[in-house]
Amino acid sequence: MIRKGILFDRISLRLRVFISLMIIILFTVGLLGFLMFLHFQQTAKTFHENRLSRKEKTIVETIDYAITDFPDEVNENNIKDVLKPKIFEFSDINDIHINIYDLKGNLLLTSEAKIAEERKKIPAQVLRILSTTDDRVELRKVQDNETYISTFSFIYNLNQRPIAIISLPYMHDDSFQKQEFLILLERFFIVVFIVIFIGAIISWQLSNSVIGRLKEVAERLSSTHVVRHNKPINYSSKDEVKVLVDSYNEMALKLNEQSEQLLKIEREETWREAARQVAHELKNPLTPMRLQIQNFNRKFDPQNPNIKEKVDELSKGLLKQIDTISGIAEAFSDFTKMPVRKDEIIDIVEDLEVALEVFDEKFVHYNPKVEGPLYINFDPHYLVRVITNLVKNALQAVPMGRTPEIEVKLDVNNGFVSIIVVDNGVGISDEHIDRLFEPKFTTKSSGSGFGLAMVKKIIEEYDGTIRFRNNSTEGASFIISLPLNDKNKN
Repeated sequence: MIRKGILFDRISLRLRVFISLMIIILFTVGLLGFLMFLHFQQTAKTFHENRLSRKEKTIVETIDYAITDFPDEVNENNIKDVLKPKIFEFSDINDIHINIYDLKGNLLLTSEAKIAEERKKIPAQVLRILSTTDDRVELRKVQDNETYISTFSFIYNLNQRPIAIISLPYMHDDSFQKQEFLILLERFFIVVFIVIFIGAIISWQLSNSVIGRLKEVAERLSSTHVVRHNKPINYSSKDEVKVLVDSYNEMALKLNEQSEQLLKIEREETWREAARQVAHELKNPLTPMRLQIQNFNRKFDPQNPNIKEKVDELSKGLLKQIDTISGIAEAFSDFTKMPVRKDEIIDIVEDLEVALEVFDEKFVHYNPKVEGPLYINFDPHYLVRVITNLVKNALQAVPMGRTPEIEVKLDVNNGFVSIIVVDNGVGISDEHIDRLFEPKFTTKSSGSGFGLAMVKKIIEEYDGTIRFRNNSTEGASFIISLPLNDKNKN
């Protein structure tokens, strides 16, 4: 015997989605019908109870008035004489029969033309309850799908002494309500049919749409190759999603086998290219140094009266080239090994102004759009390194013959502070923008290619971002976004 769960798992997902949606629709419709039926029953019951209560109250008040109006004291002996002339009048006015019993439960008066023998005496149980609780008693009887209610309560004289028992027989007449309910039920079934029909169409289309998308995703995943580690998905059901899961797991296995090799090759190639770039940059100053030394050695004459000036000239040239080599080595070292971070909560408005003090105010302008303090979590030395690198690049981007105009802006947006460095240089060509932050890339003849890579590395360590854009007129902008510290909320 196949278990129900296993059988359901073997049904196609398309059919499972359709069946599930139809079950929800049918359950909702059935629940609404059940609630409507309960509401009808409760409404009918409340209607008859309220109607009987009103009639009972009116009759009791009328009898009390008759007792009050009687010239003598009314008691159990003369109550029949008091009510006999008026019982039919009371019954006709209130459209309900009235039965009067003595305190022992025997029938004294009735407005009914014919009354059954069993109703000529009050049941002993009712008498016992009345004598105990001195309250109203209600009896219900169902016969031929009709509900009969009889109420029993004491009649009191002016001294508040019970002198008789009044009973009101009442029959539920639900014919009008039943007719209304049948009309409502007919309309309800018409609406139900429309809802089920439309729901079936929508459910089937929705299930087809879902499965179609799942298959499309499976095909896309099967043809995707990304260098990253992916965990397999465990899925035991035999349905359309299994196709997607199997495709993903097969792809993940291939990627996991290749990712480590590709990452290793990429790292080796990156450092190999970086080493070649550094070697190339080092050759640039070494070649003129070699030529200078060879030329000095060839023309060296100890007796030459200008020998001291020639040695000084050679020394200055060699020192200049040595400084260039030292700068390249320092840039490479900065990129590969950054100093230990010493994070602090700093006021970026103030610290940014301090970092810009080393630059000429004629060319570099600080324009914060917010007032301090504005706190971020950052190493102040890292901040100086980042700003110095960006401003130097901005100054070097301005061509000869053009006055540098570098503007450093500061703004806040959605919990992030933005540092914007704007220059009036020549900008960057579109084909070079994507490579701007690569370690080995530079657009300057004397650049090492590690400055912007270092800046990007620092910013990303602080969960920030850096991006570049060419200005609409001239020059370019670097935009740094860093998260604000929670201290700003205090």
